[in-house]
Amino acid sequence: MEDWTHYFASDYAHARDKFREAARTANAAITTFTNPKEGPEGEILQTDVAVLGDAKADRVLLLNSGVHGGEGFCGSGALVGWLRSGRYRTLPEGLKIVLVHAINPHGFAWIRRVTEDNVDLNRNFMDFAQALPENENYGDLHPHLIPGRWDADAQMGLGETFERYAAEHGVFSLQSALSRGQYAHEDGIFFGGRKPTWSNETFRRIVRDFVRGAGHVGFIDYHTGLGPYGACDLITHGAPGDPDFERVRAWYGEGVSSPEAGNSTSAALTGTIHDGLASEAGTAQITSMTAEYGTYPVPYVLTSLIGDNWLHLKSEPGSPQWTEMKARMRQTFFPDERDWMEMISLRSFQIIRRAIDGLANA
Repeated sequence: MEDWTHYFASDYAHARDKFREAARTANAAITTFTNPKEGPEGEILQTDVAVLGDAKADRVLLLNSGVHGGEGFCGSGALVGWLRSGRYRTLPEGLKIVLVHAINPHGFAWIRRVTEDNVDLNRNFMDFAQALPENENYGDLHPHLIPGRWDADAQMGLGETFERYAAEHGVFSLQSALSRGQYAHEDGIFFGGRKPTWSNETFRRIVRDFVRGAGHVGFIDYHTGLGPYGACDLITHGAPGDPDFERVRAWYGEGVSSPEAGNSTSAALTGTIHDGLASEAGTAQITSMTAEYGTYPVPYVLTSLIGDNWLHLKSEPGSPQWTEMKARMRQTFFPDERDWMEMISLRSFQIIRRAIDGLANA
């Protein structure tokens, strides 16, 4: 059996090289978009799009990686693995595959969740001409999320704050208050922004250029951080009985979850990339699913995110603390272990196969 760990890379630059090489080998058409900012080594940062199949197909499968930059290692490896496997050689007629590598290249290169604007891209697809939703519960927690220093005492104090909140409101309420999205504190976590980011506008352009015009679009968005180690939570929107939910379940099986159904590892979110796809895809029917691969317990993941936010607000690259905390961020969202990478690869092959079958039979 092939060593699937070779699909994955240790950093953004090598991940991009692997993706482009695999796409060229598959004779995919490649389009590149350049981010306005630089990487930590002064390198150019780019989003690459590879397209396979019938250019005028009525059915399109859109595979997206790196919405949250530090999670891009997983999505990159999944896309590279599918290309290297040669499974593209048996695509049904009338089907196109669009693979998006590192839609948030700045976050990927800097090993951050957010974009160059400190914006959570998966909270950024809002109508900014309208009043933005309020998250008062986050506002109550925000003062505790940016301590004066980041050390063992600060992390202990943060843990105590979370324990008190969870004891009063419940653990999932704590996760929801922090993660569903907030638009008031631009120095905070899960900040949805006050205007569309470069990645937002680039994704919309990709949809207009390569997806719009199709009658049916399947969408798989790769994420990591929530759920049991290596397990894949297949997250969609809606509740059992809703046509969209039932179509996703018909494609992927009984393991589908949704925040509305109360069985997902994720809270209900605002301004997701699914909303951006829906607003740009014209009249297409959309079957949308997030592949969320588990890493470590939620408190550990949240502490990594809060520490990284503190790092970029209060510290400078090159310090020992910077190096230590970036290593933790990478490990939090990309456990660099053979078993984990094998689980990601196998499950990814399965869900892409199911998506192709679903579109072929639509």
